[in-house]
Amino acid sequence: MLQEQSRLFQRILFAVDLALIVIGWILAWFVRFEVLAWANFLPPAGVIPLSRYLAFLPWVLIVSMTVFWFSGLYAPDRLQRMTHLVLSVTKAVVMGLIVVTASLSFYRELSFSRLHMMLFGVATPALMVFARLAMYMALRRAQKRGMHLRRVLILGAGDAGRKLGEALRQYPWIGFEVAGFLDDHKKDQEDVLGGVSEAVAVVDRFQRENRPIHYVYIALPLTVLHRIEPVVNELSTRLAHVCLVPDLFHFDIVNSRVTSVEGLPIIHLIDEAPLEFARVTKRIVDMVFATAALVLLSPLMLLLAIGVKLSSPGPVFYKQSRMGLNGRTFDMLKFRSMPVDAEAATGAVWAQPGEKRATRLGALMRRTSLDELPQFINVLKGDMSVVGPRPERPVFIEQFRGRVPRYMLRHKMKAGITGWAQVNGWRGDTSIEKRIEYDLYYIRNWSLRLDVKIMVMTLWSGFVNKNAY
Repeated sequence: MLQEQSRLFQRILFAVDLALIVIGWILAWFVRFEVLAWANFLPPAGVIPLSRYLAFLPWVLIVSMTVFWFSGLYAPDRLQRMTHLVLSVTKAVVMGLIVVTASLSFYRELSFSRLHMMLFGVATPALMVFARLAMYMALRRAQKRGMHLRRVLILGAGDAGRKLGEALRQYPWIGFEVAGFLDDHKKDQEDVLGGVSEAVAVVDRFQRENRPIHYVYIALPLTVLHRIEPVVNELSTRLAHVCLVPDLFHFDIVNSRVTSVEGLPIIHLIDEAPLEFARVTKRIVDMVFATAALVLLSPLMLLLAIGVKLSSPGPVFYKQSRMGLNGRTFDMLKFRSMPVDAEAATGAVWAQPGEKRATRLGALMRRTSLDELPQFINVLKGDMSVVGPRPERPVFIEQFRGRVPRYMLRHKMKAGITGWAQVNGWRGDTSIEKRIEYDLYYIRNWSLRLDVKIMVMTLWSGFVNKNAY
């Protein structure tokens, strides 16, 4: 029901915004070429007919609504706070205005009024904010009168139940009201109305009080699955809708989602991130950023290559087997910082403080992370991303996978040149457990905004680090 209501509200907002863009476009023309000219603020000469501007309105609508949609303007939580509402609408309109203005600049047969575009950029967000506030106030007023109000009873006051209750409160425009919780072990909490076995009695009590329960959400742990069937059977004799919310919080969930096969629901607990538009955008950003980095840093990389060649005999690049997305191994590139036979006697060893094997230039490159620059080539090849968990050597992974809980979960996202753990200081000979904690935080909370934040943190302080040796 929540998804259906969200989609309906998104479509309503989408249609309203379409109309408001049309109104804003025409209103800006009217103010620019009629009102200001009539008031003698601007000369009447050079007036462009409204029909010329209307001819470009379909293109303005297509570009604006595309930008609005992908900016997240129609996410269902946009009506939470006034500041959030104004900022999200303003940001989306400014982005749309920039794209529209840039695209219209290619049309040379008509010079669009800059004042008109400015007026359009002011009027449209004002109309959109006003429309959203009006819709929100109308819904709240109706809900206070008992219209469109949906009362919810949640079975289970654990992590899943509490998170569900908080999530439902994030949708005031839908009108969910959490009547309370039922839990056998937390009856002392103020909003816990009784035990799970009292579900039907509580539903009946609310019905007698003329406050019917519309939805019963079962958010019980999987350890009490045997109790769910009796509760569902009892509730089937009442009119309340019953929904199941599996309490999976005791699992280490990575990229969780729900799909279906021939109508059979499937819950993905540990999975590779699904291919979404944002993931495609991440790959495009990777390619653009890596290309720009290789071009801009090519003089420095050429000097480093010459220095490596002169520092000791051997190749410029050092290829090292690393494990990436879904356990696939690849050859990660580095500027060679040690003699060719540095590991001949010791085998693969973890870099330690006071490292003596590196050449003089190699030690400098390691301290400044300049030996990592060739990995932008790995990014272009698709082996790595600019941002992601740092890849490790398979020989060390065999040591860590059984000793460090959740270690292998970090391979559910493409490896990166830099990452959340690295910019927070967890690199080199530091705690593997803390590194995994930060890697999993990144995977679970990934967004393009977080990637940009990590890139900025890397440029600001991530190259030189006390744990780089």
